Amino acid sequence: MDARDHRQPAILVVAADPGARAAVLEPLGRRYSADYRILDADVPARAVEVIDELHAAGGDLALVLADDASPVAGHETAFAAARRHFPDVRRGLVIEWGAWADRTTAQTVLELMSHVQIDYYVLRPVHSPDESFHRAVTDFLREWEAAVGKRHRGFTVIGDDVQPRTHVLRSLLARGGVPTEHLEPDAADAMALLAEAGVDYGGAPLVRTADGRVLVDPDDAALARAYGLDTSLPDGTVDLAVVGAGPAGLAAAVYAASEGLDTLVLEGESIGGQAGSSSLIRNYLGFSRGVSGSELAQRAYQQAWVFGARFAHTRRVAGLRIVDGGFELDVAPDGDVVRARAVVLATGVSYRRLSAPGLQPFVGASVFYGASSVEARAQSGRDVLVVGGGNSAGQAALHLARYARTVSLVVRGDSLAASMSRYLIDQLDAAGVGLITGSRVVDAGAAEADRLDHVVLERVDSGERLEVPAAAVFITIGARPHTEWLPPEVLRDRWGSVITGPDVLAEGGRRAWLGDEGGPSPLETSVPGCFAVGDARRGSVKRVASAVGEGSVVVSSVHAHLGPHAGG
Repeated sequence: MDARDHRQPAILVVAADPGARAAVLEPLGRRYSADYRILDADVPARAVEVIDELHAAGGDLALVLADDASPVAGHETAFAAARRHFPDVRRGLVIEWGAWADRTTAQTVLELMSHVQIDYYVLRPVHSPDESFHRAVTDFLREWEAAVGKRHRGFTVIGDDVQPRTHVLRSLLARGGVPTEHLEPDAADAMALLAEAGVDYGGAPLVRTADGRVLVDPDDAALARAYGLDTSLPDGTVDLAVVGAGPAGLAAAVYAASEGLDTLVLEGESIGGQAGSSSLIRNYLGFSRGVSGSELAQRAYQQAWVFGARFAHTRRVAGLRIVDGGFELDVAPDGDVVRARAVVLATGVSYRRLSAPGLQPFVGASVFYGASSVEARAQSGRDVLVVGGGNSAGQAALHLARYARTVSLVVRGDSLAASMSRYLIDQLDAAGVGLITGSRVVDAGAAEADRLDHVVLERVDSGERLEVPAAAVFITIGARPHTEWLPPEVLRDRWGSVITGPDVLAEGGRRAWLGDEGGPSPLETSVPGCFAVGDARRGSVKRVASAVGEGSVVVSSVHAHLGPHAGG
């Protein structure tokens, strides 16, 4: 292998039949050979040897396409060997068109998917050009490129891994759709970049932008502007202000803007909300192979934007007032005011902070509230715990299992059956993720002052305590809605969830409804013209699809409130 070969990521094709192998190799060579090494093997045993050789030589493997998932030496398939050495590799089982009708083939695909052996199946090309084949390959390669982050767009975060702000900057960029490289300050590449820019590292994290500028610990708004996002607020009154850009808020923005409403979306953190940090959403309609939360959010954001919705990024709403003709929203951090004729609350939830005292010094560096997929690669070779039993916890654990030495879920109950989808439970078992039931985190400690080393678990039934190794903890329990800033006129329950529709009258009586007659529409709050959707609403189903549904249907109620001249 020459030096150029070492730099090029590889695509490996495995098929015993020479004709079948050639049918895949030939179009791959035509389309991808300038940027990827195209390797092949006739049987899984030879494929494993190729994978081992590539790893030993310091190469990288982007994609494996194989029509044979037979175990090698009785214990490992070529797909498993690929992921063992290259955690981000994409893997597709090659089948003939129509083979899904064969019971044996269908069962093989389903078993390989449930055992996390493949990402999906690929149809062997039958004509040239076969764009369906190339679309599947390109999708795989796009996912691989996003996961490894090596071909980034010129953004580099230079900062100490133990500083929470370093992690925040990386997360904001990643969830903004900007693949980013992270370098420790004492790394040779980091020192070279800083020397070139004439900047010294002074202890605070730095961001080198695509145009070569170096920002010293930029605030969220400055970072957003650096990669082309708008943080400004409009003059005048908008038809609709959507507070929050998670799935529910984005759906509301798409439908409102597409129907002609002057729509403004205000988001204090990152596009996508809690869902935006999910590594893979497998059960969202229309994405058979699943979709990452950040990609789904970016697609929705672009869709709303091209319909004309405006976005005020990194602008947090801190207060709401009811005024003649609509509402005034106080916007942090500068105390600006936005005026709107109607408001949709789509503020989502945040995870409850654990009271375990030993965790606090590590929050943001090795203790994370939420299922941050951005942090997964940094856990290579480490022991990791995920606290929580919902789908978000399961997705986080499954993604972490690509990299970490061990991953275990910690739950208070005696199983996952009541809180997690069956497909996730099966995949977690296949991936070797551990399950610690009947336990809660009560403390933590460190061998070094700034690096988490272990947590202390307490048995719920007996109170017995034990230490468990953990270099990082991801906490996804006790979600509470972001509604503390709302005025008392907006009726909420004792947990802070916004009450909507007939429940307003049932919960608060006729006096709770501030309208002149009738009652609130199904997603309307106790204040006419103010609506709530998604996880912030009492009674919502905590699923992305449900949030999107609420965000889309609420627009009809917004139109009814605004009247026939809205958007004109």
